[in-house]
Amino acid sequence: MGLLVDLYRDVDGVDCTNRGVSSRNIKGFCVTNIEGPFEPCSEYPAAKLVKNEYTHGNTATIVPEEVEDEWTMFGGNYAASSDSRFSRAVGEIFGTFSFHGAIPIHDRVEAN
Repeated sequence: MGLLVDLYRDVDGVDCTNRGVSSRNIKGFCVTNIEGPFEPCSEYPAAKLVKNEYTHGNTATIVPEEVEDEWTMFGGNYAASSDSRFSRAVGEIFGTFSFHGAIPIHDRVEAN
């Protein structure tokens, strides 16, 4: 079970994800590590909200479970939700009470 987040892409259709999960014909993601009433499906594939340890300070990213064992990077697309459970979960990563805004999706994978 998880929480649905919406997908935000470039209005011109420019894709820099290298055919990442968010470049597909989907509506968003089902974030499985945030409690919610939804199950992943073809329109909302499974993803996780994670703390990005490789940047200065605390940052949060959405990583599709399909590529969670790969070295991923930001491909230009974002995810967001108006649900307060999402705001609180991101706020915990940032060390604040809550957060309001979009989170980068890390679904770009390049060959070694």
